Amino acid sequence: MGVPSPAKLFVAAMFREERALERAIGELEAAFGTIDLKSETFEFNFTRYYEAEFGSHLKKLFLGFEELVERDKLVEMKLKCLEIERALSVEQKRRVNLDPGYVTLGSVVLSTTKERAHRIYLGSGVFAEITLIYVKGRYQPLPWSYADYCTEIAQKFFLAARDKLRGISP
Repeated sequence: MGVPSPAKLFVAAMFREERALERAIGELEAAFGTIDLKSETFEFNFTRYYEAEFGSHLKKLFLGFEELVERDKLVEMKLKCLEIERALSVEQKRRVNLDPGYVTLGSVVLSTTKERAHRIYLGSGVFAEITLIYVKGRYQPLPWSYADYCTEIAQKFFLAARDKLRGISP
């Protein structure tokens, strides 16, 4: 019985206010260690799903962490992100949405609390899905991949994360 190699942890952070993001980053670094990779910040205008809670003009970025993680820790990482979201909430409304996942040489795996047919239950209310797969030098989307994971900004980030995982400095 083999143990898979460690993976590169990332957190997708959606926010409206920079101040809330900075507080979340401080909490994430306290929990997961040094951030060694950041994507460009981009407008999150793919859905209006979050507007009732967050308001409009949302932004998003991806954060990568230096220390590699064991893949079976994904539930703990998701629960920690939910705890940070709650701690930074105001009047029962989140100010940041934090979705952890990990990058392997072959895929991008995302954690979620939403059950769907293609997601695997891991425990404690957390599911995992393969969001992107690495084929012919790029991470390719799957039918259920979120639109923000299909952007060139995301592609650039996940390829850089893959390079770091392989020990190549981008």
